[in-house]
Amino acid sequence: MAFIRGYASILSLLLLGACATDPTNDPRGGGFFGGVRGLAAGDYEARQQGLQGQRDDSLNQLRALREEGAYLESERQMKADEVAEQRRQLASLKARNRALAKRVDQLRRSKSATEQRTAELQRKQQQLNRDIQEFEVQLDKGQLSVAQANSKRLSLERQYDAIKNL
Repeated sequence: MAFIRGYASILSLLLLGACATDPTNDPRGGGFFGGVRGLAAGDYEARQQGLQGQRDDSLNQLRALREEGAYLESERQMKADEVAEQRRQLASLKARNRALAKRVDQLRRSKSATEQRTAELQRKQQQLNRDIQEFEVQLDKGQLSVAQANSKRLSLERQYDAIKNL
């Protein structure tokens, strides 16, 4: 009888030791007895909760990345719209500059226009043309903020108006 009690005590201690959860224990290993131990100790549930936590973290990260992507896309679209508006205004300025170039050419051919006035207009028109090209390059390279682009465009329009009124 004492032998059975000793054997039962040892068996009870082994079972109690097996019931302690070990979150690092992989319940898939250990065969049948490892599986029984995993069920009894709660290793399967602990592993499942850990995996669900990882999944939830991954989903939260994915949501955050999608939100950031949507924000970046809206920013990109706003920048593209701003560049498109600058291009439209630049195209208008270029068209007016071409008309000015034609006027300068007509004045050069005109007998009543003096050579000095024509040369001055041509020099200023060519400078305006270079400034427009420089602005276009800066706009293409994205070197200007919206405020800088508006300021540069207004400066070019003032330059155009000064030439036009000569």
